[in-house]
Amino acid sequence: MWLILFLTFIVAFIIYLKLKYFTFRSSVPGLPPQFLFGNLLQTGLFKGNSLPQIYTSLRNRFGDIYQLQLGLFHAFIISNIDDIQHIFNHRHIYDQSDWAVKLAGILFPNCLITVKGAKHKRHAAVIMPLFRRAKSISNFDSIIDCTEKLLENWRTFSNDHIHCDIVQQCQNLLLQIFGLIAFDYDLETINGSNTNELTQTLSNLSDVLEQTIFLPNFISRIYTIFSSQYRRDRATAERYLYRMIEQELTKTAESRAQRKKTSLIASLVDSLQTDEIAEAKKSEEEKKGKL
Repeated sequence: MWLILFLTFIVAFIIYLKLKYFTFRSSVPGLPPQFLFGNLLQTGLFKGNSLPQIYTSLRNRFGDIYQLQLGLFHAFIISNIDDIQHIFNHRHIYDQSDWAVKLAGILFPNCLITVKGAKHKRHAAVIMPLFRRAKSISNFDSIIDCTEKLLENWRTFSNDHIHCDIVQQCQNLLLQIFGLIAFDYDLETINGSNTNELTQTLSNLSDVLEQTIFLPNFISRIYTIFSSQYRRDRATAERYLYRMIEQELTKTAESRAQRKKTSLIASLVDSLQTDEIAEAKKSEEEKKGKL
């Protein structure tokens, strides 16, 4: 009797999971998800296919809008540049996706991509203006200098040398540019020495995100609790960030007011409220100070 009840419960639970998480209920096209895996096996993600390759393949097959199920995580993928531009130009209508919040929210709970609602708008009001074209032009010299350094490194090799890591080097270039523009900090990624502690820490955190991004939330939460490496890397990143904030606070208010137009760290420090107790009493929509 108990065995029959147990088997009935297991079958009912499997049916529930199938209907709840692995059944599409929309007319938007997509690969039919497989039980427990979604589209992980069908897309070849476990075989080494990158997400850009998967997105391109599915776009060619289903068009600009399609569904994608990676494990328990379901998303509608929009790949038409005009649609994407419309969404980002009307953020007062379109809220932050739940997908990014679920995927990375446990590891990085206060990132721009893992917060929603008023908190996201407060973050974006400080961060996003710095990445507009008009603000990027003022940092053009830094961008050119970093690019020239990378090209100089390439020129040291013979003409017959084949660079097999250009993608990685270009990613390092972007990280170097971002570090200088955002935090006035040299991450030393162009020389490829891997001796910079903060750079290595960011690399470790990126690896953790790649390893846990499609795991169930409870497993990711367990990892954050018991992984000493993750806790150590996060503490290191916070230590460097607080050090940058302290250095920025030593500068004059006039200097920060001028630099906040082109420097993320100056903009962040300038947004800190002076009365934390009063700020904490405000509703989420009214808060404008500390992020």
